[in-house]
Amino acid sequence: MSEQVVGPDPTGGYRPGRGRRAEARRRRRQRRRRLGALALVLVLVAAGAVAYYLAQRAPEGEAAAELQGRTQRTLLFQVRGGDGAAAASALAAHDEPSSTGAVVLVPPQVIVDLPGAGSLPFGQALATGDPNGSRNALADLLGVTVDASWVLDAGAFVSLVDGLGGIPAEVDVPVVQDNSVVVPQGSQRLDGGRALALATYLAEGEPEQSRLARVQEVMEGLLTVLPDDPAAIADRLGALGEGSSTSEPVARVADFLAGLKVASAADSLQYDTLPVVPIDPGGGVTAFRLDAGPAQALVNRALAQSVPEGVRQSGNRVLVLNGVGTPGLGDAVRSRLVEADFVFVASRNAEQFGYETTQVLVPEATPEAQALGVRVAEALGVAPDVRQASLGTLADVVVIVGADFVP
Repeated sequence: MSEQVVGPDPTGGYRPGRGRRAEARRRRRQRRRRLGALALVLVLVAAGAVAYYLAQRAPEGEAAAELQGRTQRTLLFQVRGGDGAAAASALAAHDEPSSTGAVVLVPPQVIVDLPGAGSLPFGQALATGDPNGSRNALADLLGVTVDASWVLDAGAFVSLVDGLGGIPAEVDVPVVQDNSVVVPQGSQRLDGGRALALATYLAEGEPEQSRLARVQEVMEGLLTVLPDDPAAIADRLGALGEGSSTSEPVARVADFLAGLKVASAADSLQYDTLPVVPIDPGGGVTAFRLDAGPAQALVNRALAQSVPEGVRQSGNRVLVLNGVGTPGLGDAVRSRLVEADFVFVASRNAEQFGYETTQVLVPEATPEAQALGVRVAEALGVAPDVRQASLGTLADVVVIVGADFVP
């Protein structure tokens, strides 16, 4: 069976709007699609000019380094369903100097590798209980830095939307639950429960991109009704209690959301669907793999500032094997490797446990390969026990982590 690329729906998944607001939004989306490529080129040029200007005026010390470097920030936004998995996921990016942003809508069925858990659907990473799991898995999948995460339980999402007085939405199809229409088609204002129903709805026979288009609709509506003041946004988030969790201080997430709201209002927020290819894991389960070429083009266009140094270098892909059986070891090793500009490929258990010392396996007995193995050992803080072995094509280096590794 031939593979079919699943990317952005050329119609955006929407039907013609009803009413003034819907028509205005429809025209705005059409204009963005026609001029998207040109606008993005101009944005990148403008961002470069601003970055150069700020670099020339930057103060001394740490602040200067920050201004001269990366200005784009990224946030993984997820809504947790009743089963603990992510019912909706989107990676948002915002560049403050240029006041531009990007949102990548992520299918929950795309296969990722989670340190310590192996390969699994991205949505399930949230259900493993690892607070950094989803963020790290998506960062490894795309080869970008994901700075922070914001996870809302279904109840907290409903409370947030209700507290904001609902969100405007153009509903493309009637949303049906238990043979009843819970959200009619057309332009309307949705309360929290109906907004959640729309964001997670997929009718029988529809492609996953239809559901992602509805996630976009809900995100656009949410950004529309968020307060302009970051402090007011922070208050809203703080009032959600334990149902809302952020990996960074709430005030910092609120600043990010306020910037994203400004970009959205100025039509400077670009939405994309993560390019994926359907695969057949058996059992009638829907699953995707990343479509690497289009995905890299998307990253180059929307997330180029967030590509870490070293990610696209050759000869630095590392596969981690847990040789002691300690839970969570793969995540600790991943952090050390990423900090040293290596690319974390995956982690899994070694064929057996009981390794007293860490072994670094390289494919050739050459000085260059030996030096690479030593660099990996130094990144992990272990003695350089470098050995030559046949590694296949998955990685450039294989690490069997022993008891000498200290997380």
